[in-house]
Amino acid sequence: MSTIAFARSPRYFFYFDATALSMKLIININGVNEYTLIKNFDANDKVLFEYAELVRDYINIDFSTPSSWSAAVILTYKTYSGLNGTGTELFSNTGPLTFLSDGYGYFEADSYFTVNKGLMQSNNIVYRLVDSDVRIPINRNATTRVNYLLNDTVVKTEAITSSATSAFLLIGTNNDSFKDRVLSDDGIYEDSSCIQKFDNTVDLNGVDKITIEASDGLETVTIKTISECKFKPAKISFVNKFGAIQDVWFFKKSIESLNVTSEKYKSNTIVNGTFSLLKHQKQNFNVEGIKKITLNTGYVDESYNEVMQQVLLSEMVWMEIDSVITPMNVTTNSLTFKTSVNDRLVDYKIDLEYAFDIIQNIR
Repeated sequence: MSTIAFARSPRYFFYFDATALSMKLIININGVNEYTLIKNFDANDKVLFEYAELVRDYINIDFSTPSSWSAAVILTYKTYSGLNGTGTELFSNTGPLTFLSDGYGYFEADSYFTVNKGLMQSNNIVYRLVDSDVRIPINRNATTRVNYLLNDTVVKTEAITSSATSAFLLIGTNNDSFKDRVLSDDGIYEDSSCIQKFDNTVDLNGVDKITIEASDGLETVTIKTISECKFKPAKISFVNKFGAIQDVWFFKKSIESLNVTSEKYKSNTIVNGTFSLLKHQKQNFNVEGIKKITLNTGYVDESYNEVMQQVLLSEMVWMEIDSVITPMNVTTNSLTFKTSVNDRLVDYKIDLEYAFDIIQNIR
């Protein structure tokens, strides 16, 4: 139950049979038989189905619900002696449970766009803002235990349970601040300048390593904590190549801009036979605006070449600033990969557009 397949890349079901004339393929998604496909064998006694695009319609990703990031799929196939699924049923078989996500494989990859591992992101170095949460996606059906370490000492251990209905789970620390910790314990938070000063200087989520014990072995994620007092950091969350939502912080300078569009028409300004000097002869209408923002990572590890590539290839992106989460679209359409050899220091800048008009116009 630990295999995750990718639905943004094609996924085929191939079968050879010298005696059957047709096949029926039943696609069960999340416990329901959603599709029944019938196809005749070709002249070479072969049949081929592509079903990833069909399953993808049932992966409805919700930002805060990891169980929605995958679909549980079971394939049942039956062969028949007649054309178009008629005649005698010759053979029937039900395949294993496989989870399909909204991930993808690269063209040059040798594998059939599947993974059977614990860590569901490409980078093993993660940057976080001081006193902020850490969220790391894992394959819960390939992971048995997660250990949280500080200065090579285990401070917390978490047992991971498998699931027959979902593939992904977020691990990490999830109390953003002293205020969040108080409220999560049903306490009463009383704000003051002293509390705010404490909140800005004390890191309550002090973990510098997370080890993931999984079917592919032990994997270590290094957490690097960054303190930024000049700029307002922003966190980008995106659907990565595995189909999981991954976080990446942008610590340095951000620039926000506004682009306004409108149409014009000429208006009659005559009132009671007299031109009105207070009426618009050239009138704007359908005025709408879209905000954009440019973000900078600051200096990061070379492994972020792959992370930034996946950000640009992602179809779903969100931005969080001051605990406000906003849907975004990446408008940067090119990327120059950087290395410490060529560039000494690696940093990235991307442009994003708010995924909605400023004026609410959905009727």
